Amino acid sequence: AVVSTQSTGQLNETTDTVPIKPASERNQLALQVLHESGVTPEHIETRTLYNDDCPGIPQGKLHMWIDIFPYNDSIPAPIVINPREPQKYVLRCIIYNTEDVILDETNLLGEQMSDIYVRTYLEGRKKDRQETDVHYRSLTGEGNFNWRMVYPLDFIIQENKMIQKKKGKFWHIEKTVMKVDPILHLEVFDKDVLSRDDKLGWAQLDLTRVPAPTKTAKECTLDVYENEDRHPRMSLFEKKKILGFWPVYDDSLGTRELTGKVEMELEILTEEEVAERPAGKAREEPNSNPTLEPPNRPETSFNWFTNPWKVFKILIWRRYKWHLIIGLIIILLIIFVVLMAYTAPEAINQAIYSG
Repeated sequence: AVVSTQSTGQLNETTDTVPIKPASERNQLALQVLHESGVTPEHIETRTLYNDDCPGIPQGKLHMWIDIFPYNDSIPAPIVINPREPQKYVLRCIIYNTEDVILDETNLLGEQMSDIYVRTYLEGRKKDRQETDVHYRSLTGEGNFNWRMVYPLDFIIQENKMIQKKKGKFWHIEKTVMKVDPILHLEVFDKDVLSRDDKLGWAQLDLTRVPAPTKTAKECTLDVYENEDRHPRMSLFEKKKILGFWPVYDDSLGTRELTGKVEMELEILTEEEVAERPAGKAREEPNSNPTLEPPNRPETSFNWFTNPWKVFKILIWRRYKWHLIIGLIIILLIIFVVLMAYTAPEAINQAIYSG
């Protein structure tokens, strides 16, 4: 038995609290006491650092792994504790289409519509976000894009973590290294000119546990995120490429509400694969793997402010052509009658005097 200031420890024949197999009963007993007393999870010592210039004020903590060996015994080879080196990958995200996006605005003709675009970014890298162009005047919630987004990332496979390097403050010389989950943020917006863009829906996809998408927009529901039996999780780093429809939702009120569906392709590549199969952002060169054609959008999809003549031609002339023609004829007739009434007396007087 071992007696400490906190408790008395008795060696158990079997214990699940010891993660390693010690060489002797005394080592096992000492480690068991450390575990049960809550002093340390393993052979890890924690010491507070101080500075004589700041007496009594902790300057941080030092975590140490302590191994003690008998002087006369042979010392085993040291354990390699170098940090794992991340592997460089490139994530390619292609936004093909959206379906059933909620219509957030009303146009001049009283129709419900949305000016749709899609934004993505990786966890901890919102400043590096990328966006599609805008599908203007969608009357059905459908948006067409064929837009590629490319994100380089450093990933540790053994830990399923991305490596992020950021400067904490502007006066810091070196960047802080952080490990974050490889989450892709997917957001759908309605473009506004005179106010802030409206976020219509969003979703977060863990690249190590991506829910299986649906093949069609009709099948795409919130069940994709809520039912793991029908939509098993898969690692993009193992699957390499996933294509399908994922729903976006609004849970700002506490419950998820389906607000749209995004047809998207996710692909992860190593540096070697990127060199063999290059691809540019958006539809820029090299536009390959796969080649993305400009989307086939309706001719009503355009920016009102930059195409006033097109607004008149498509939205007004096509709908009210005969009304405008009849109105123009009536106006011309009124002008003719007014001119006749204005000039007729003078013409009659001239005819009388000349006669």
